[in-house]
Order: sequence, then C-alpha cells, then structure tokens
Amino acid sequence: MYQLTLGQRAQPTSPCGTSTDLRGGPIPAQPAHPTRTASSPARVGRRRCRPPPTDGYEGRLVGSGLSGCRGGGGGRGGDGSDCIDALGRLLTRILRHMASELNLEMRTDGYVRVRDLLKLNLQTFAKIPLKSHTVDEIKEAVRRDNKQRFGLLEEDGELLIRANQGHTVTTVTSESLLKPILSADEVSVCVHGTYRKNLDSILHQGLKRMARLHVHFSSGLPTDGGVISGMRQSVNILIYLDVSKALQDGMKLYISDNKVILTEGFDGIVPVKSPISRRHLSPSSIREAKP
Repeated sequence: MYQLTLGQRAQPTSPCGTSTDLRGGPIPAQPAHPTRTASSPARVGRRRCRPPPTDGYEGRLVGSGLSGCRGGGGGRGGDGSDCIDALGRLLTRILRHMASELNLEMRTDGYVRVRDLLKLNLQTFAKIPLKSHTVDEIKEAVRRDNKQRFGLLEEDGELLIRANQGHTVTTVTSESLLKPILSADEVSVCVHGTYRKNLDSILHQGLKRMARLHVHFSSGLPTDGGVISGMRQSVNILIYLDVSKALQDGMKLYISDNKVILTEGFDGIVPVKSPISRRHLSPSSIREAKP
C-alpha cells in the first residue's frame, strides 16, 4: 500500500457535451452523420463540438505535398491543418487500440509498417479515406503532434510507426515498448491527474489501469514547460506516487519516449493507503505542489 499525496486544482468548464472517449474523460458531443453504406470506409476519430465544414480542399493545396488532404473534408483556413489533425487522431486510435481487430501486424515494441496502415479501409472525420493519404502526411501528423504520441523508425528501408504509450492492445510488452525506471533519482516527480468524481473510488480500490496496459503518471505538471504528455489540462485532483517506496516493494515502473511514467501496478492496480495528505491548490499555486 502506498501513501499518496493529493492536491486539487480548479477545473475549467467544458463548452461541449459529456461523452467519454477511449482514453476516459469528457469529450464533445458528436453531431449526426449520414448513414454509411457497407462499401464505405469506416470513419474513426474524435468527436467535435460542431460538424466539420463541408467545403473541400480541392484546388487549395496544390504544391503543398499533402495530396490526401485535397480529397475532401473541411479545413481551418484551407491549409490542411484540420486534415492532418484528423489523420493524427485516427493514427492514435489505430496504434493504441485497434491493431488486433484490424489484423494489423504489430511488433511487441508497438511498431507497425506505415505501408500496411495506408492499406486500411478507414476514413477520418475530415472525410478522407486513409488510403488516399501519403507517407509524407503520416510524417507530418507525427511532426505536428504536440504531445509526441508517436515514434517513427526506419529499418531495412521500411518506415515503421508506433504509439509511444496508451495501449490497450496486448501485443505490446512493457519491456519492449518502454524504458525501465530503476531508481527514484531518475524522475523528479511522478503524478497522476484525475477528477473529484473519481476520488472515492480511488481511495477504496486504488488506481486501476482499466482497459489499458498501464496506469499513467506524468513526470511533471501540465503547467511545467518540459511536460508534454501524461495528464489532461482539466484535471482537478493530483495524486503523487512515492517512487522510492514503490520500487522497494517491487513495483515495476517505466518511462515512455514522450516522458509518461507507466506501471502495471500489482495485478493492474496501484494501491492507495489512507489516511492521505490533501492540499487544496489554486491554479496559481499548482506549480508549488510537491510530492
């Protein structure tokens, strides 16, 4: 059992609906879409507050190198950013959650062949078939992702891509995907962000990995300049893990390429010891929170 330190921060009001995505937490409500025929590519992506514009990219991206983004869907300003963003969201879903059901060959370190991805009969919310995208657009989606969710690898002339963390597919293994943390000195802070509505359950049952392979911790706070991924900006409860104690008790901790700290816990659970110390933090003092 671990004594964790909790902090609270203010939660901004969401302007959208209260649905839940694969990663948990609120996402905007999805607008209605026309019925898809059996021959149409499946559409996969994140819901939006409003439907995308219907004006196409045709004729606007000539010479841009983003050939798939000329094929349809809406854009913000006609520069292809919406198209590439939609592609990145689809890649996240496929590489974290869908490889098995799509019969996509995935290695234990999470890598798949880009050419295999581009053969899939799927469509993004930008209304562009994945097959019409190019390798350059895949690279651009990786480059633009501000949370560095993806890794690219060229091996024997073959371009491979993976999600750096967040998997539910059981093909990947922690040892192949991640770097082990062997000492508490390797991380300055290990903090899990969640919401008040989840607190009672966490105190009674511990932190659960749920459908994912790991419980996720951030190596810093969202307001820290060096922190990229591992925590939503909207969390209002902060839970700090005593890394030294966890390692002493035999818990295996890992860190991903985008600096998310991950653990399988014990049987999928990081236990929480009560009583725990609570600190009520305003948004302005959140930087001063210490484990």
